[in-house]
Amino acid sequence: MVTVWNDLYDTQASETLLSTHKAKRVVDAARALGLLDIRPDQDFDREMVIADICRVHDPRYVQAVLTGTPRRLAESQGFTWSPAFAESVLRIWSGHLMACRLALEEGLVLHPVSGAHHARRETGSGFCSWNFLVGAGTRMLSDGVVKRVAVIDLDAHQGDGTFSLTKRDRDFCIFDLGANWVGVFENQRHLFADPADRQAYFRELAKLPAWLDRVRPDLVQYQAGMDPFEQDPVGGIPGMTETALRERDGFVIHELRTRGIPTVVNFAGGYRPGATEQLHLGTIETMAAMSGVLARERASRPAERP
Repeated sequence: MVTVWNDLYDTQASETLLSTHKAKRVVDAARALGLLDIRPDQDFDREMVIADICRVHDPRYVQAVLTGTPRRLAESQGFTWSPAFAESVLRIWSGHLMACRLALEEGLVLHPVSGAHHARRETGSGFCSWNFLVGAGTRMLSDGVVKRVAVIDLDAHQGDGTFSLTKRDRDFCIFDLGANWVGVFENQRHLFADPADRQAYFRELAKLPAWLDRVRPDLVQYQAGMDPFEQDPVGGIPGMTETALRERDGFVIHELRTRGIPTVVNFAGGYRPGATEQLHLGTIETMAAMSGVLARERASRPAERP
């Protein structure tokens, strides 16, 4: 599986949450299974990345995260600031843009990071510093390489930051199932729902194919959050077992791949030590399996006549 990764992503910015260091455990496990084709971000340009972030976030807030001053603002997302933490979120921003660009070539790319969808223009929130989903999406749009970007957000909490930063952008669309941080509504570009249990979750998820056909994105960023897991202490949706989450991932990836939509998959939330890492590994295994299944399906189809 084509994967963008840098060990600098890994920090100990929280002693009680998995968010800033769980990904390395998952990446190490997936490497051991031979599932990852790691692509390092070799074109990292610090000043260009900072300028890019300042297009999405207030420059004063950006400088706070970079320098740690003022500390209240630098830690507004809920993590303990350090130079290593500042470096990690810079690298994640750059790596995510690289992953989106790679997706246009590779079709399906893994960027195993968390911490985007609650961040707002002037502050962090909910363990999210900078909204790299919006950053990469708007950059791809402004560069003219895509005409429409979508986020499928299946974290257990709605992405209020993503919505607030893009709600006036007609070329940015969101499908979001999670606890009500934005609202419950559907319009031409957005679908926000707050499912209470497994049955309601899959009833809402079944609307995804029609939504994709309506918005017709050129790029999707899929937040494969694991805090819907029924035993998660921060999220937790009744009936959302490990099997249900694998079924969810398989459904989403199948719908995207059969339509040929370039896709980047992120981890998003998940807060139960041990279980969360295994659940994220399941996403990678599902991605690898679905890629192989679809490749075999295409190979078995009769050649089209010219």
